[in-house]
Amino acid sequence: MSRKKIIELTTPGEILKEEFLEALGLKEIEVAKALDIPASRLSEIIHGKRAISLDTAMRLSIYFTTTPLFWLNLQNNYDLQKIQEESPKCFGAVRPLRRRRRALVPLK
Repeated sequence: MSRKKIIELTTPGEILKEEFLEALGLKEIEVAKALDIPASRLSEIIHGKRAISLDTAMRLSIYFTTTPLFWLNLQNNYDLQKIQEESPKCFGAVRPLRRRRRALVPLK
């Protein structure tokens, strides 16, 4: 069964840019300074060239008063959707484990 790409995937960086930086009128450079990270790291995340790491998730959560899991879940959901769309054939040879039925043990 082939899965058609219904909508474009939204990177965590796009969400960071649109829902946080742009919505709050912030500039990348000022946010990078506040997070104490190189501006290049933030720019790469925003442009979809770098994933949000644990370290960055912690910094973003403190700065924007969210949780680290918010940022990590954005990243994990994006990664999962991407691999499901791009590599369905890679997993075609993997079959579920078939467990043997165990004999019922009478209760004492």
